[in-house]
Amino acid sequence: MMRFAILAASLLAGSALAQGAPEPSMAPQLPPGYLAPEAAMASAVMLPPPPARNSPAEIADRYLYALSARGIGGPDWVAATEQISIQAPAFQKALTCAIGKLPGPATRKLLARTAADFVPPMAAAKAKFNRPRPFTTDKGQACDPETADGVGAALGMAYPSGHSGIGWLWALTLADALPARANEIRAFGKGTGDLRVACRVHWMSDVQNGRVLAVSIHEKQRATPAFQADLAAARAELEAAETLRCE
Repeated sequence: MMRFAILAASLLAGSALAQGAPEPSMAPQLPPGYLAPEAAMASAVMLPPPPARNSPAEIADRYLYALSARGIGGPDWVAATEQISIQAPAFQKALTCAIGKLPGPATRKLLARTAADFVPPMAAAKAKFNRPRPFTTDKGQACDPETADGVGAALGMAYPSGHSGIGWLWALTLADALPARANEIRAFGKGTGDLRVACRVHWMSDVQNGRVLAVSIHEKQRATPAFQADLAAARAELEAAETLRCE
């Protein structure tokens, strides 16, 4: 949860997308979200459990994890390594290139507040289901340096994927703000989760259900006047911003 708390706090401060991450010693303070705590937590309650042992979905998870070993050192592995944190410069570049604009204060505020609603139910679901990361089941190689001991305790549990959920939540939100870039933005959001499978730190069902949680949170946020007001401000800001050219 710490990575996401720092991200949301630094976004609101205007640092994560523009100036880099805050110092690790800083105690992160989550900005206020759009939802009442009980409304956000209800989304975690609605999540299905991880696939049962030897169910078709669990067999697919194990197959895709084994298959991902073929990609170690390949392009997706490298991209996953470079985007290991949602504060990493490569992640920030991917996000801004998907938008085609440099996010200003109104857009950063919108993203920070949406993330603030996502973090608590995501953390609650991880604690409830307590699903091990795939690399811990066979001591397999993963791209995150925090997995070097084969345990990766600092990463927390696997289900659902926080990166996948945050990426998809932001994709849904930014596509609302900038419909003309919806295809590029959604591709970025999907890729955020897919790279976690390439990194071998998540089962595919972790990624899929991170997106399910994101959709549930997003639908509730869209129904709030505060979200709609911040969305309108972000839309105006992005439409007025200079278009970026990414290579």
